[in-house]
Amino acid sequence: MITAVITFLSEKVVAVVITTVVVVAAVPTFILAINGNTITITPGPVASTTRHGDDEERNRIVVEIKTTGDSVILELTGQEASCDSQIQQLASQSKLAATATQAALDRGKSQLHASVAPFIDEIKADEDELQRLTVITTETEQAFLVRINTVKVLALGEDGRHGALVTVCQTILVEIRQVIVVVTVNPGGGDRESDIKKP
Repeated sequence: MITAVITFLSEKVVAVVITTVVVVAAVPTFILAINGNTITITPGPVASTTRHGDDEERNRIVVEIKTTGDSVILELTGQEASCDSQIQQLASQSKLAATATQAALDRGKSQLHASVAPFIDEIKADEDELQRLTVITTETEQAFLVRINTVKVLALGEDGRHGALVTVCQTILVEIRQVIVVVTVNPGGGDRESDIKKP
């Protein structure tokens, strides 16, 4: 907010006028008019938007979106690889036969991949959609960057909060432990005891 301080020395009174800023659209913007205490901000021509027909500018935007999207895909595959590694480590805790253990691990990895794939597919679809657009402006660029960031936050989380993939991974790890650790019968009382180890 813009604050104007007007001092009336003759009356020894200080009046503070707070100017309200009304945002009509997202950047890039310019100030269209100042009327009274209100400044109206609306879209305006700036270098990036006026050159939307320019092939060089279009290519720059496409490359930037692709780079950002590919970076998020790399993070998603990294998350998948990390969870895959944790799944594989469970083999050492197994009390099942090697084939039964491997089957459980493979099912877990398949579940995880099925959870990661839609996020990757969405980013790739955005990249493909951008390639097909004939007119690309900086507003288009911002919209696609927001879409990619939304996918990233939903999948991986933000500000210490877990995304969907961490939750899926933890659920799969618990499920696999329950499968590969055999429930044994207590010889003394016939009660069943779980031999599940906590992570």
